[in-house]
Order: sequence, then structure tokens, then C-alpha cells
Amino acid sequence: MFKPKEYKTLDYLILPLRIIPAQTIYAILITILNSLIPAYQTLVIANFINTAMDIFNGKTDYSSIYLPIVLIMCFVMFTNLVPSITQIIDTSGQNKLNAILKKEISLKHARLEYKHIENHDTQEILNRVCSDPLGNFMAGLNNLFRGATLLISSFSLLMIVMSSTFISGLIIIFISVPLFYIAMKTGKKNYEMEVESQKIQRKYNYLSSILTNRDSAEERKLFSYSTPISEKFAKLYNESSKIETKIEIKSYINMKSGSMVTLLIVIIIVALLLPSLHSGGISLGVFIALVNAIYGLVQNMSWQLSSTMYEYARLKEYLNDFSIFIKLSEKKDACVLPADVDSFVFKSLEFRKVSFKYPGTERYILKDCSFVLNHNTNYCFVGVNGAGKTTITKLLVGMYDEFEGEILINGKNIRDYTFAEIKGLISVVYQDFAKYSLKFKDNILIGNIIKTDEEKLVNIVSEMGLDDVVKSLEFGMDTYLGKVKENSKDISGGQWQRLAISRLLYSNSKINILDEPTAALDPLAESNVYELFRQVNKDRFSIYITHRLGAAKIADEILVVNEGYIAEQGSHEQLMSLENGIYSKMFASQKSWYETDI
Repeated sequence: MFKPKEYKTLDYLILPLRIIPAQTIYAILITILNSLIPAYQTLVIANFINTAMDIFNGKTDYSSIYLPIVLIMCFVMFTNLVPSITQIIDTSGQNKLNAILKKEISLKHARLEYKHIENHDTQEILNRVCSDPLGNFMAGLNNLFRGATLLISSFSLLMIVMSSTFISGLIIIFISVPLFYIAMKTGKKNYEMEVESQKIQRKYNYLSSILTNRDSAEERKLFSYSTPISEKFAKLYNESSKIETKIEIKSYINMKSGSMVTLLIVIIIVALLLPSLHSGGISLGVFIALVNAIYGLVQNMSWQLSSTMYEYARLKEYLNDFSIFIKLSEKKDACVLPADVDSFVFKSLEFRKVSFKYPGTERYILKDCSFVLNHNTNYCFVGVNGAGKTTITKLLVGMYDEFEGEILINGKNIRDYTFAEIKGLISVVYQDFAKYSLKFKDNILIGNIIKTDEEKLVNIVSEMGLDDVVKSLEFGMDTYLGKVKENSKDISGGQWQRLAISRLLYSNSKINILDEPTAALDPLAESNVYELFRQVNKDRFSIYITHRLGAAKIADEILVVNEGYIAEQGSHEQLMSLENGIYSKMFASQKSWYETDI
């Protein structure tokens, strides 16, 4: 729906016309009618007062007042009934628009290349664009309608005023134009200040979550860090408040200056009209209606229209961010379902002189990295943090394509596989695996959304030692986990980890990777979980990634990643026999962690 282009202000109207045409056309018609109401009101009031004066002076009979009264009643009925009807229609339209906007923006977000997710500047744009798309688009649409209403009503009133006193109309135009320019400049500057304020707000909102989030409660009590965090929160909050205060002051000065100009213009124009009233050039009804029209016109030109122009400038800046967001590059077939790979027989995985550096950086994380992994062997990648272990996983699953060299699966370049095939072939449990606030069983079933196998689900739960957990849940595997829903149940960190591994086991992938999902456990517990996984998953090809070597011993072969390449490779015994070897030194330094196991 959203095409990569430079979005303009008119798109605030074009988009709703495409999504909710009936409601938008109705809004356009009501806008036109509302625009003509001020001129209609002015003429009707003038007619009523003149007719009343004629009746009072005996120039006409009472029956002549009926038509002006009917016209006034039509005005009253319109202004009282139409807003309620419009509110009902607007609500239904907004609900549909909101659903479509959220869906399309979420899909765009899901299709983005992974480099945008890890880029700080892009994240700022994503936060600004995605936080309240409906609010901004509705504000843009309403601002267009408000601007059209003010322009049409102002023009019609201006014609009435200039027909009686031409110089008054010129004065209004001469004073109002500079106010538009000031409002535009203020709107753009204020949006820039709002962007800066939002950056600070995200920081203090995160600190606020630390101070109030249930997940942090234990450590808050243990480490008593609430006071220093509160002080940082207060400092950032005050910094943001100062920026917001500046915005309010600028807006207040801009709008109040318009009010003072309004009052001054009305006084001047009334003074210009008094001689014509005194000489009989205009009737009393016309004089009162003109004064009322002039006041409304000047209010529109100096206050409401300048306010609309200010909002227009702010919303234009939002569209600039929106245009950047829509133009961000996407991963081809990012949202495609995993392919059915039942018939695929995995034989080998090879990195051939692979080099990679993250976008926007100069340092190579992997440099001429080469290795071959065969189907009948389980492997473990080890190395210090930052050595490049997880980067290998990111390249394998297609998060980044901008690497040098070749990655081959069964001798076929990974770039020649579709992304759907890659999704079907490879499953990963990451260190920061997701904890879904879904039913217990759904946390596992989403590992394979193509087909559901209840028998396989039950077997995996049993094999991963989660039977007792299921028995302790009120509704068994239909119990919601987490802390979101009523009657949901949270489980321990170790149980969440086993559940995440169960999700991988339920998938039908041919290459299974554990990327330090048990890093939060103690070394012995981590070794036990890896050993359990090896037993359960013995018939499928597996890769373990860890920086703690006790778990590495379960692998048939260990690859030591150091400064972006494979520095050592072999079994535990072979690597321990290397004099001054990286692995043997690392193992010796960690030996005390596993004394009970060695």
C-alpha cells in the first residue's frame, strides 16, 4: 500500500480516500458546508436584524420575520446535529484506518533489512513514525480540512466585508500574511525540538520501567539502586520538560500575538464603519453582522489559520520521517512462510574465505573465515565475547547478505536458496530468546507454523523434562504464560530456556543452532542443558555456540573462533594437547567452574 516515494501533505487526504472512501467523501462535503456557515450566518443575522427593524418602524408586517427565523433555525439545527453524526461516522472510519495503518506499518517494519534494526539513527525514525501513525495521519487529515474550512470561510467573509468596506479587507490581508510565515517557521522549529525531546523521553521511560517493572523488583531490592536511577530519571525528565516548555512558550507567544492583532484590527475596522452607519450608508443590521463577520474573519486569519499553518509545518516534518521509513530497504521475501524441507537431506555446511563487517563500520568481524561441517558430526563454536561466533549465525540465517566469500549448504551457494528455504532449513535458539505471553503449548507450536503434530508436542515436552511444569499449571499446556493475562503463570528462567529449546526441536529444520541460550545459567547447569539437548536431538545436525567450555565437551568437534577466523579445530582431547593453544588456555582458566564435573 505504501510506495517508496516522497510523501507530501496531500497524501494525508489521498490515503484515507483509498482506505475509507465513503467516510472521507462525507468529511469533504461537511467541510465545504462548514466553510460556508460563517458567511451564511452573517447574511442571515443581517437579514433578521433589518427585518426586525423594519417591523419595529412599521415598514412591514410580522409575517416577514418568519423566513429569517426559519433560516436561523436551519443554522442552529445544522450546528447542533451534524457534529454528533460526524462523530459516529468518524469513529467507524478511524477504526478501519487504524487497523490498515498498523497492519501495513507492521509489515513494513517486519520486511526491513536487519541492518536497520541494529542502526541507532534508523531506530529513532522507526520510533517516531511507528509510535502513533493513526494520530499523526488523522491530525494531518483534520488539519487539511481545518485549513480548507478556514480558507473558504475566510474568503467568503472577506468578500462580504470588502463589498461594504474595501479598505478593511486589505488591512486584514496585510496583517495576516506575516503571521502565516511566522507560524510555519515556528511549527518546523518546534517539531525539531519535539524530536529531541522524544529521544530524551525514551531514555527516561526506560529508567521508569526499571523503577516500576515487576521483572526488576528482586534486583531493585537486592542492590538498592532506586535512588540513583530516580535521580537520573529526574534529570532527564527535567531536561525534556525544559524543551517542552520552550515549545509551549513559542506557541503561546505566536498565538497570543495573533490575538492582540485581532483586537487591534477589529477596533480599527469598527472605527472605519461608524461614519457609514451614522450617515445611513449601511443599516444597523449590516453593521452588526459586519462587525461579527470581521471579528470572526480576523480570528480565523490571525489565530486559527496561523495555528493551522503551525500544525501543517509540524505534520510536514512527520511526513519527511515517514518517507524515509517507507524508503528503507527491505529483505526479499522477509515475511514468506518457511518452505517444507521434509525431503531435504543435509550433507555439509561450508564457509569459504568469508569476511564481514557490519554496515557503517570499518572493522571486520569475520576475516577470511573458512571451515567445513559435515552432517554426521556435532560441532561447537567457542571463543571470547566479540570473537564473531554469533555473527556466523546471523550470516547463516540471512540477516545480512553483504559478506565477502561464499557460504555453501550441500555445496550450493546460500544466495541461491530462497529465503523460505533458509527459514525451513535452519532454526536457532538465541541467547536473548523470546518469551511469548501465549499458551504453554503455543510457545512450542510456533516453532513450526506449517503443520501441527500433537503427538510430537507431547513427546518433546516429556523429553525436555517439562512434564512436571505442565502438571503444575492450572490449565496444563493451555495455560497462558507470562504476566499479561489474568490467571497466567510465570515460570523460572531455566524452564523458559527449555521451552525455547523445545520450540527448536518442534521445528522441522535440518540445521539446529544453540547460540548461548543458557548463558544466564551457571556453568554446570548450562552443561546439563546442552547434554540433554544432545540426547534428545541426536539424530539431527546441531551446532552449539558458547564461550564456556564445559558445554563444548559434548560436541564431536570444536572450532575456536579468534579475531574473526577459525584459529583451532578438533576434538576436546586434540585441542587440549596443543601446546600454548587458545582452547587449552581458556579451558584451564575456566576449570574451577566445573570441578565437580571433571
